[in-house]
Amino acid sequence: MTPPPGPAAHEPADPTTPDESGGLLPAGPTLTLASHRSARHAVVAVEGPIDYHTAPQLLGHLATEEMQDVPLLVLDLTRVDFCDSSALGAFVEIHRRRSDAGRRFALTGIQPEVLRILELTRLTSILPLHETVEEALAIG
Repeated sequence: MTPPPGPAAHEPADPTTPDESGGLLPAGPTLTLASHRSARHAVVAVEGPIDYHTAPQLLGHLATEEMQDVPLLVLDLTRVDFCDSSALGAFVEIHRRRSDAGRRFALTGIQPEVLRILELTRLTSILPLHETVEEALAIG
């Protein structure tokens, strides 16, 4: 007689991992965010996919007082090769919040895959896009 397989043979892999407080966080990609701030602008270099799992991380970073108070916020997307509707929603939300507060926002370094999504959704006519961070800073 063959013993029954262990629990691992029938249970799907756990899609969550415990965090420091003992709660569960979704497993998945995270973003790397590198910020540089001056009195007139902040540049946030983003690396990784911006999607359902990572858009809240980006919005949380940009919701800090340090990022909200700067006159011009530039997101450098040079190292972002994927975004989904959550990312698009985040970009629109950031743009709206900053516009309502009399502050500016720009996206730079947009990769072809991301640009295609922005074009398909016609967000290229709403969001300020620039080739480089330097170009965005020169205009702002």
